[in-house]
Amino acid sequence: MTTIGYRTMTVVGLPEQVANVLRNHHNAGTLISLSAPRPVSPTDPRIRVNVRLVDTTTPATAPGRVASLGTHITTRVHHTQRRRIRRRIAIAATVTAAAAALVAAVAYLIGHLVAFLADHAAIIAGFLAIAALILAALRSAFGSGKRHCPGC
Repeated sequence: MTTIGYRTMTVVGLPEQVANVLRNHHNAGTLISLSAPRPVSPTDPRIRVNVRLVDTTTPATAPGRVASLGTHITTRVHHTQRRRIRRRIAIAATVTAAAAALVAAVAYLIGHLVAFLADHAAIIAGFLAIAALILAALRSAFGSGKRHCPGC
């Protein structure tokens, strides 16, 4: 898998050499931006140009030697730890946003339920009163449900 990143570097050399490097990167499509050429020193004919290039090498398979294995391992470990921290932050933010959305939805629905009950309180009270009368009539018609003696 190829990851695309950017790399900033300084090119120092004679004007023809710097132009050749810039032309090669431009033709390869890796040149992003460059600064104005500056002389290295007043007496030196070389120039210095800062360039930003597309870096398409993958960290795991990057060719070349590593100057210090300890530095290389430390850099990779720190990179992995930063990635894990970013992932944990993203997961925490997602869970927090989902919980906030759920609380907002429940509060919205409860608000509508309270408004509905307040607007229709008279009708609801009427239905409850009728249900209570019907239940009382059924209870008196069929008795209290108790037996006439404790042994039956």
